[in-house]
Amino acid sequence: MITTILLDLDNTLIGNDMNDFLPPYFAGLASYLGNRLGDKSLPHMLSQGVQLITNNTSSADNYTLFMDNFAEQIGYPVTELQPLLIQFYAETFPTLQQYTSFRPSAHPLIEQLLADGYKVVIATNPVFPQTAIEQRLEWAGIADFPYPLVTTMENSFSCKPQLVYYEAILETVNSQPHECWMVGDNLSHDIEPAHTLGCKTWWIPNGRAEENSPSYDQHGELVDLLRFVQAKKL
Repeated sequence: MITTILLDLDNTLIGNDMNDFLPPYFAGLASYLGNRLGDKSLPHMLSQGVQLITNNTSSADNYTLFMDNFAEQIGYPVTELQPLLIQFYAETFPTLQQYTSFRPSAHPLIEQLLADGYKVVIATNPVFPQTAIEQRLEWAGIADFPYPLVTTMENSFSCKPQLVYYEAILETVNSQPHECWMVGDNLSHDIEPAHTLGCKTWWIPNGRAEENSPSYDQHGELVDLLRFVQAKKL
């Protein structure tokens, strides 16, 4: 019996093309770091940090590991950098909503799933801090639900596509793989690892041509998933 639904966030519950989103994100963050950057490449440093937490084998959560690495790369202590990042996420990050798009099916989908008694997890790749993820939930119109778990940098110790990321979610919400559906747009990050664990999977193609893959059980846009849920087909 299915008890648990894992939902990706970006390009699943909210439209967010990173080719549009990341350039102003980098530019905004760079303005807060100012001359501390020197001639260093902010995208390169952030990419190195994301790579590190994706392959996290330490006992540190993603946020701690990322910040320690970023501080080492930039050459300033975490205690000096952290207030700047807090200010950036409070003042400038909210303006990046303009680079995302609202998906009207997201709220009724989650509302229906919860009404039907499912545990709903926001299984977004935890490469952003909690505030950034909470803000994107607000932009998507889905911040008002009682999720048992929303994965963030602060509460995660791995990232997609690592199996341990999905295993930790299931352990936290006390579910088994055969009791779960994973919904996402990225075959290699969302669908294939969940399928490997034994979860059922729904691939969101976002208008792309169908890709033949044994890793998804169903596919269709978010509105198709909503109709699937409303028809009690889970």
